[in-house]
Amino acid sequence: LSGAESKFIYALAAVTCTVFIAVAFGYYIDGMLLMYGFLGIVLAVSFLTLNGNPRRPAKGSWFGWIAAALSLAIALYFIYRNPYYETRLPMIDELSLADQVAGMLAIGLILEATRRVIGFTLVIVVLVFLAYGVFGQWISGPFYHRALSLQEMLDQLVFTTNGVFGSALHVAAFLVFVFVTFGALLDRCGGGDFFFDLANSLVGKQVGGPAKVAVVSSGLYGSISGSPTADVVTTGAFTIPMMIRTGLSPVYAGAVEATASTGGALLPPVMGTAAFLMSDFTGIPYGTIAIAAVAPALLYYLSIFLAVHGHARIAGLKPSATADTPRLVTVLRRDWYYFVPIVLLIWFVLAYDRPVFSAALALSALVPITLWRRRSLTKTVTTILAAFDDALRRMTGIGVACAVAGLVVGTLAMTDLTGKISSAMFLLAKGNEVLTLLIATVVVIVLGMGMPTPAVYALAAVLAAPALLALDVPMLPAHLFIVYFASMSAITPPVAVAAFAAGSIARANPMAIGLTCCRLAMVAFIIPFVFIYHPGLLLIGTTSAVIFDLASATLAVVALVAATEGYLLAPLSLVWRGVFGVAGLLLITTQTIPGLLGLALLVVAGLWLWGQRRGLIGAKT
Repeated sequence: LSGAESKFIYALAAVTCTVFIAVAFGYYIDGMLLMYGFLGIVLAVSFLTLNGNPRRPAKGSWFGWIAAALSLAIALYFIYRNPYYETRLPMIDELSLADQVAGMLAIGLILEATRRVIGFTLVIVVLVFLAYGVFGQWISGPFYHRALSLQEMLDQLVFTTNGVFGSALHVAAFLVFVFVTFGALLDRCGGGDFFFDLANSLVGKQVGGPAKVAVVSSGLYGSISGSPTADVVTTGAFTIPMMIRTGLSPVYAGAVEATASTGGALLPPVMGTAAFLMSDFTGIPYGTIAIAAVAPALLYYLSIFLAVHGHARIAGLKPSATADTPRLVTVLRRDWYYFVPIVLLIWFVLAYDRPVFSAALALSALVPITLWRRRSLTKTVTTILAAFDDALRRMTGIGVACAVAGLVVGTLAMTDLTGKISSAMFLLAKGNEVLTLLIATVVVIVLGMGMPTPAVYALAAVLAAPALLALDVPMLPAHLFIVYFASMSAITPPVAVAAFAAGSIARANPMAIGLTCCRLAMVAFIIPFVFIYHPGLLLIGTTSAVIFDLASATLAVVALVAATEGYLLAPLSLVWRGVFGVAGLLLITTQTIPGLLGLALLVVAGLWLWGQRRGLIGAKT
């Protein structure tokens, strides 16, 4: 960017972050005024920083400046007209010609920002839904809806809280923004390096150490950042070259980093944007969601860690102890203070269920840490302002995605397409719970191709969740099921954003990385189905049921990874892989006897292999 553009965004970031942090601490400003300003600023930044064409230089243009100025002007117009909007009756009081023009311009700017930030795929999806709102009156059959005038559509999409300025954008502005700012400042003051060193000290000296460092460090950093792409770029810059140097292929190294980074959006305390949306959509406290998500997220990382370990053993990689591998005591003695803001964040989220205040408090705790590291007040202020700039730039993708998702959600509400699609899913599955879950999975994954996690969840929550709830699946497991697969869209080809980010670092084919990610995460794709039938995995139920479900799911993951990777204590033949695959599947069934049979099969097979390895039983397999 030119100096003028950079300074303009820098100033916007300083003002915007300061205002929203003040609101997080309790300072009152009208919510709609803030949302108008937030959308205008996010759109302006997207027009100044991105052009949506990788073949053209990423620099400013006259059109970008005009679109940015128009975005801010429309936001100011909405702010000016807000007293009238607060008193008018939607769908009854007429919109002025200026209101209608402003509404159409806002939709057009959102679509153009979506093309630049996310891609043309999502624009096409949104245009299809909008076209249905316009032309659905001429469709015969169950998908018919009454005629909608232009003013009625604009009213719903722009001038009520059913569309653009609905729940998704509200969560992005008032919740996610502060968490993203916290992650940006943590990164700027050395938090990313701390997580990398911590992971390196824990597993760096093991077989396949760099790959395991990628898994652990990406999980730790991703649980705070909540962004798979940001996680790949931050930790992958270190881990991917390390993995390649130890003998792993560029494709596999990129896949390990992308898969591990994607799991960060599932791991508390912060998780990803979708978890905040889930809290807003369902009314379930965020702390409750975070606690429920712990076990599935840890099982996700267990499956990836075991897969990496098996691959390293089969490939014959040696332990990679180097002089650069720090000792755990050294890392903790040097950087223990990074745990202070994280502990504050977790404590206040769980104890007081005030996530945005918790994030602001943790953010404040980073200020003395930054001062301690920079040893200068001037450098500290510069670091904080740079973090604000990073946060606002990171919010462009989330803010635009939530705004454009509001267009689709508003159209669904106007046309009752939600109920029609849910009924169609239910009829297609003929009331079968497993088939309904599989169809819902396909819907979420298809939506997720080329779309960011918040947009995927916002759409899937209104399209697929009702069908699951109709089958008496409880609210928490049903929506967490959707959050899980919405997050996995980051590694799902053909447009897997985390795989593309890893490909740019590994200098490997992103499509090949995406396919390898799916193979690495094969067992992880089963975990959401497990917690639907074993709610103890979400810490729901009696103590004995929770312990049983956690134990059986953990053993099932071990068995299934052994089957898919071909390693457990030693390389496995096809017969042994089949045995462990059967044992794993039996362990996750809902029936007691098959589960016990799977447990017995796993124990016997494991003891047999252990005996062979010790030379107690025959030759090694």
